[in-house]
This record gives sequence, structure tokens and C-alpha cells, in this order.
Amino acid sequence: MLSLKNFQSSIITSFLTTIHLLHLLFTTKPIPNLHFTFPDKMTTEINWPSYTKTWHRSSYPSISPSRPELSLAGKSVIVTGGGTGIGAAIALSAAQAGASHLAIIGRRSALLAQTAERIKAATNSNTHILPVTADLTNKKDVDKALEFIQTSFGAAPLDILISNAGFFTGAREIGKESVEEWSTNLDVNIKAVVLVVSAFLPRAADHATIINISSGMAHLPAIPGASSYSVTKLAATKFIEYVAAAHPEKRVVNVHPGQVAETELAGKHFEAVGMKVEDNHIDDVQLAGNFAIWTASPEAAFVNGKFLWCNWDVDELKESKEEIQGSSILTTNLEGWSSFKYHA
Repeated sequence: MLSLKNFQSSIITSFLTTIHLLHLLFTTKPIPNLHFTFPDKMTTEINWPSYTKTWHRSSYPSISPSRPELSLAGKSVIVTGGGTGIGAAIALSAAQAGASHLAIIGRRSALLAQTAERIKAATNSNTHILPVTADLTNKKDVDKALEFIQTSFGAAPLDILISNAGFFTGAREIGKESVEEWSTNLDVNIKAVVLVVSAFLPRAADHATIINISSGMAHLPAIPGASSYSVTKLAATKFIEYVAAAHPEKRVVNVHPGQVAETELAGKHFEAVGMKVEDNHIDDVQLAGNFAIWTASPEAAFVNGKFLWCNWDVDELKESKEEIQGSSILTTNLEGWSSFKYHA
């Protein structure tokens, strides 16, 4: 059996020696081009991929957690990286949707406690909110955290895991990013995802949901300065697809959370490239929060194993259910290579 140490070593070796970028297969609709200017003054133009004609930058009624169809009553929810930014927004949405139990995991206990109090103050729900301090890159910490959460929630099987914790060193040219920085990206963006999903699965309900907060950087054309982040996000994205294939009875989805300024991770990047929160390409953080709740709802059963952007319109996605379900679209594949299905 491959040990965790050898697994991590093989990942580091393969990523530091050979980097292959796979492209996500989309039916692309036109979205206004956006320009990124990096510290070296290089400007990159990106046409965001959209599967739907409608592109959202803020929440809208169809993904409102107040909708009865999206209710999480009786459900338990775990959000990693739940103390700030996107994770905190997802946790708030889960409470607004009436989750019975909500665990937010992070490194800083004081910050988690503050977030829990803010969520309680902002909602009228009776959600049991449990802040849990853990190092998600440490297997013992992760196993202990999941065991503690399940015990605290009455020892019942766990329903929903939203793996959100992530790391970005900031824009770095290839050759100027240290091995230590690469290793941190590998630890947080890949190893932590593997550990928390692996700890969740044996404790999960039969039809549990796993949502990985990925990034469009995992499949967009190569953008200068973002190699370690993009490559590690791509690896985690592919891992989640393997989880979906191995557990078809569960809902397993990758989600890009939009261009959100209210995160420490994004703050480093925006400061480096001179972007401001008020720029029109910045998305509201609650769009990501509410979209995650919709993804966990019965309405989204057809997106199992797929990669979604929170900006896409869910009503249009539902209209394309027959096209999406059971196909290879919205998954990572090699562009130019005919897709095929593996049969064991």
C-alpha cells in the first residue's frame, strides 16, 4: 500500500518535473474579456468560459438559501477554511438554509469563534455551530477533527463536506518561486483535500455530498505567475473526479467560487496586480456561498462529477440536464482527444 509520505513525495516529484495542463470541455458563450496585469507588466486577456448565457456576479432568487427546495433541515455540514472569506460565506448560507449542525474548521480558533458568533447574529436559525481548530495538512489532526465533529453531532453519519481551504503564494514567475512555497501549495491545495475527504468518507451518509471549492485556474489557459496554484488546484480537481467515479451514490462536485476579494488568498493577488474590490469583475462572496448550497440540493443531482462556475445560471443548467448528465462535458479531459468511458 502506498503510504501518505510516499504519496506526497510522488506528487511533489511529478509536479516539479513535469506539468501537464488539461483543459475543461465547455460550450463557451461570450463573456467580456478581462485583462490581468502582473508585476512584470505582462497583460493577459481572458475570456471566461460560460456554459450558460446568463452570467451572475451576485446572488439571485434561484439560489437563495431561504428557498424550501434548498433547505438543509436535518442535515450536518462541514466547511473547511470556514473562518474567513468564501468559507465563512458558505457557512452563513448553510445556517440560512437551516442546517441542523454546522462545523467550521480552520487554523485560528479565535477567528473561528468570531465567525460562529457573526453567523448566529445574522441568522434566526437554530443551527448548532461548532468551531473546530485543526491543521488540515496533518492526518492525525484531520482524523481527530472529523471524529470530534461526528461525536458532537450525535454520532450520526455526516451529510455534507465542503472542502474550501486553499493557499496561494501570490504571483511568482517560474524559477522565482521557492521549493518551500511550492510545497505549501501542494500541502494545502492537494494533501489537505485528500486527507479531509478520506476522513469524511467512512463517516459519511450513504448519499452524502462532497463539494470541492476549486478554481477556474485549474483549467484556464496558463496565466503567468500562477503555476503552483493552478497546477495544485488542477490536481485536487482531478482527485475529486476520482472520488465521484468511486462513489456514484454520493454527490461529488468541483466548484469555482468566482472572483472574490474578501479572502486573504485573493488579497495577496489583487494587491500584487493592482486590482481593486470595486472593479466590475469582482464577484459578491455570497454568490459562492449560496451556489454551494444549491449544489448540495436535490435540484443539482445531475451535476455529479462535474466542474461548475458559481457565475453560471442554475435555471439554465437545469434546462441542460440531459446534455450534462452522463456525458464528459464539464470535466477535465485532454483537448483534441475524443472522450471515452472507462468500464471496470
